[in-house]
Amino acid sequence: MVDLISMNAYIVAGGSSKRMRRDKALLKLDGVSFIDITVSCASKLFDKVYIVGRQHEDPRISASYEDDIQDIGPIGGIYTALRRTDKEFNFFIGIDYPFINPEIILLLAGYLLEKPSKYQGLIPVTPDGPHPLFAFYSKSCLASIEKCIAQMSYQIRCLSLYSNILYLYLQDELGATAYTRLKKSFININSNRDYRELIKWKSRKKFEKKYHKTHNFQKKL
Repeated sequence: MVDLISMNAYIVAGGSSKRMRRDKALLKLDGVSFIDITVSCASKLFDKVYIVGRQHEDPRISASYEDDIQDIGPIGGIYTALRRTDKEFNFFIGIDYPFINPEIILLLAGYLLEKPSKYQGLIPVTPDGPHPLFAFYSKSCLASIEKCIAQMSYQIRCLSLYSNILYLYLQDELGATAYTRLKKSFININSNRDYRELIKWKSRKKFEKKYHKTHNFQKKL
């Protein structure tokens, strides 16, 4: 069992949600806001959970911080967190992963902690690309972020130029069966279209569950 007592969790909840055109943190799935889904998952694993980029009242949150540098995207949230953390490694998660699963966080942490002196961070990669806000970063990345900010290079991938980041290709590393079971955690809701599709999918699942229960749907297939 991976022990996460040596880490803090930071929920990156700032940003203007330009593609969504509304506050993603307050979107709901099954009546629960995205931000509360994220807080609930992180607080099951980490002793201390923080929010960066907004204020949020929740007894499970140790503190909330506004971004030290405004309007530079998620890298500003990571920068703000790493300036304050008292831990070497820290988990960072955006608020647009409504199916986040504690199991995958533990699995990723295990890969990183196997060789903590070799890597300064870990970013999982799925077939749709890297997930830099479902990742781990070391406090030692702070100097690299400062270089990126000084160059006005605000993409998180800039970190790789100055820090040794492990890009973990999950489908190759886990194998097809394990990856298929866990890949739902990486569903990322970035736009109104994504959210509409999510609600349609949930509605269909609820209907199928009800139909299966009352009409023995599976036997008809």
